[in-house]
Amino acid sequence: MITSDQIRNLVKQFHVPESVIFREYLQLLFLESLYQHNKSAGIIFKGGTAIHLIYKAPRFSEDLDFNVIASLTQFTVIIKSVFANLSRSYEIAFKERKTITGKRYLLTASPMVIKNSTYVNLDFSFREKTLTNEKTIIATDFPFIPNSLVHHMSKDEIVAEKVRAILTRRKGRDIYDLWYLLSQGASLNRGWIKNKLSYYGNQKLSFMDLSKRIKSFPVKSFVQDLRPFVAVNDRNRLVERYQHITTYLSNMLNLS
Repeated sequence: MITSDQIRNLVKQFHVPESVIFREYLQLLFLESLYQHNKSAGIIFKGGTAIHLIYKAPRFSEDLDFNVIASLTQFTVIIKSVFANLSRSYEIAFKERKTITGKRYLLTASPMVIKNSTYVNLDFSFREKTLTNEKTIIATDFPFIPNSLVHHMSKDEIVAEKVRAILTRRKGRDIYDLWYLLSQGASLNRGWIKNKLSYYGNQKLSFMDLSKRIKSFPVKSFVQDLRPFVAVNDRNRLVERYQHITTYLSNMLNLS
């Protein structure tokens, strides 16, 4: 388990609260344990935390999101094994939570190294199609040496999911994530975006509508949503960042 001194050093390095550091440590522990399992290739890591850990976005994240292409029976065997291993080795508990689709669990840790309990939501979707399955060993500055190949979505597929998210919900982090991935060379694949939208029964796609939705997103909501996930010294620059990001995305969408 990570020590108090190691947490303090990482707080100084990344300029975020100790709770954010410890949550990321838990995320790394879970991913390592999950992908050590020899049947875990059918569980595909995605979402904001994948963008942070795999693609090195500077914003931190709170949940672990996955698509599952394995059968429910196989998934249950895997997840029970992972939970048992982590509960045995660390002060970690897991509780299944109610959800309409898929499987959702709450990971809870109450260690001595920080004051408060730390939580990580684990969300597993079984209904969505997965178009890519790439493999990466996570590189991290944490006192932890990952050895497992993490199965994850490609940048372009996560972009497609982020476009869908912007069109179907209102979270500033989705706009930030889309900007980051496109700035790192990811592409807007119309076919993949339509595929993702079909999950909600909608295959219509207009980049003009997407651009309007991004431009109309309130700067105050953007700042409030991103504030807990960026370095303390970056928080005062979020309004300026909003202006840069929305302009960048508008230009990108006009060219697409």
